[in-house]
Amino acid sequence: MLLHYGADELYCGVRTPEWEAHFGDHLWMNRRSPKGANLGSWEEIRAVAEGAHKAQVAVHVTLNAPFYTQAGIDYLLRLAEKLVSELNIDSLIVSDINFLMLLAEKNLPVDFHLSSLGTCINSYAVDFYRSLGINRIILPRQMTLAEIEKVVAANGHNMEFEVFAVNDGCFYEEGFCQTTHALGGPFCLTEWQIQASGKQISSTETKQRFEELQEYLWYQNNCGSSFQDDGLPNGPCSLCWFGYFRQWGVQSVKIVGREASFYRKMRSLQLVKTVMDEVDGDAAPDEIIRYARNLRNTPEYCDKGYMCYFRDW
Repeated sequence: MLLHYGADELYCGVRTPEWEAHFGDHLWMNRRSPKGANLGSWEEIRAVAEGAHKAQVAVHVTLNAPFYTQAGIDYLLRLAEKLVSELNIDSLIVSDINFLMLLAEKNLPVDFHLSSLGTCINSYAVDFYRSLGINRIILPRQMTLAEIEKVVAANGHNMEFEVFAVNDGCFYEEGFCQTTHALGGPFCLTEWQIQASGKQISSTETKQRFEELQEYLWYQNNCGSSFQDDGLPNGPCSLCWFGYFRQWGVQSVKIVGREASFYRKMRSLQLVKTVMDEVDGDAAPDEIIRYARNLRNTPEYCDKGYMCYFRDW
């Protein structure tokens, strides 16, 4: 389905019985839950790799948990060798620096993509990660448009850059968030009950701020995982900026949500591909903004500003 609707790269996670037997559910192999967001067997990932490569589409595998134990790193080094030697995986998406440094020593014939959890937000970080063998950097959601333009302009000649396109926001800067989704789900989306404490803020003001936060988180959580009347998915996106991304030299836009339903994946891809077709047709950046907003057809959501990745305000 993804190939049929025009995906020109695929990324996936994998969970293995060996990892689960040793670590259980509390240390994930990658940033997404092993339940529903990963391929569950070697046969499945082989089928994905062979099908994609037959269509001349690259496959990237996520090994991007924020950190690993030494035992976890030892296992993943062996898994990485197998993924590359047996399936010709095109790249590994990584974030843990210890793992990346040991992986680079193996000189595997594979590219390394830095996950957004690597929090590369300036040219000094780009130079650092390039020295460790990174070929592509996935820029964090919390960067501004001005920051993206500056970083890509300064480094686009020797580094690829990727940005998020649609789905799934995050209240925190993901790479600096020290919580884990393994224990009860995302910390930022937990429905906490709060109350005023001390004399610096009134209970009325606390309630107002909490309601504003809850509204923001609703937008970040794909507007309650809702859809437009025409079936296109609601939620955070950077569709308006696609024209500028192409102008600046960004190579790839990522559709987030490996654990999403088949239908949401399909409609998300159709949404992104439709806007990209306009970009490929050399539409001006301002025209892309108007086109994307009309396609979204939810002006009340767009005007709020809570759905925008990479805001400058």
